[in-house]
Amino acid sequence: MIVRALRRRSRAVAEQGDAGFSMVELVVAMLVLGMMSTVVIAIVLQTQALGVSNRSRVAAANLAAREIDIVREEFSRTADSPAAVADEGTVLNPHPLQGQTAGQPLVVDGTAYTVRRTSAWNLTGTGVSACDGGSVVNYPTLRVAVSVTWDGMGRVAPVTSVAALAPKKDDKVVGTHGYVAVKVTNAKGQPNAGRTVVVYSASESRTGMTDVTGCAVVQVNPAGSGTMYSAKLADAGHVDLSGTAEPVKSVGMVERGKLNNNVTFAYDAAMQLRVRFVDESGALVDDAAIAGQPYTLVAAEFAGATGSTLLVADHNEVLLEGLWPTQYGAYFGVTAPVDGYVTVGPEGPGTPTIDVEVPW
Repeated sequence: MIVRALRRRSRAVAEQGDAGFSMVELVVAMLVLGMMSTVVIAIVLQTQALGVSNRSRVAAANLAAREIDIVREEFSRTADSPAAVADEGTVLNPHPLQGQTAGQPLVVDGTAYTVRRTSAWNLTGTGVSACDGGSVVNYPTLRVAVSVTWDGMGRVAPVTSVAALAPKKDDKVVGTHGYVAVKVTNAKGQPNAGRTVVVYSASESRTGMTDVTGCAVVQVNPAGSGTMYSAKLADAGHVDLSGTAEPVKSVGMVERGKLNNNVTFAYDAAMQLRVRFVDESGALVDDAAIAGQPYTLVAAEFAGATGSTLLVADHNEVLLEGLWPTQYGAYFGVTAPVDGYVTVGPEGPGTPTIDVEVPW
């Protein structure tokens, strides 16, 4: 009896052990299958993404080639065409697809592509652009650079295409023409692309746009003995170091067949600054208490002999506009506090604010 009971118990334990081992095998198999599925899915997704990226790059390359072909045809259309194409400078989406709108992204198979075209004369010089070095123009060619980007491109590099277009010998480019190269930098001293440059004389006004080097080359028509020209910038919401919205500089005498590149502007988007007049607890004082009182605004970068400007308050909170984007400080009255004053810069979200303590 005892032996039979022990045998039955051994068989039961063995059966339970076999059941437990089968469950472990199932769990391990599921884990292995899950890992393999994850790897396979990752490979499939990566392959799909690569395929989409390749299709997008092909479409972008076709759009870039299309833009070059259109510009090449426009360039050779008439004797005035080379100068007209050059004067366009930097433009976005200038030639839409059928049924689409100029200036808006070009949509191909549901993907929006942005075509950026920059045109600038390749003139004699020793620098990276016509704004750097050189003054003689023998026979310029027009460098046309097209860059195409698209939605969802991630870290993929833009598709670019460059062409050098040579005008015909009888086109209105050489011989009776001169050139003015104007360089524009931003508040950080970096090239300021996309800025509108107007070069004018008493009888002529021509417009160009700065390229990625911050240089705009404008073709002009000086008299045989030369003509005096000036250059100005006129982009809405921008100012120069002195806070002037449309700064003007003299180019000087421009001669036929010559390049004048002695004009440089520092020009950037204007900054706003809020000044609040507070008591020692930080609360705004009454308008009546501050109206007509002088305060001093100090700029870290400035044009002229000093960066300090004496202003008169009209409310307990003042919004100053059209400022050159730099570091600013302010204090009440005309004498700077012995212990210094608060300064703010253009960086960061929102409008920079300075609290000026009124000493009563």
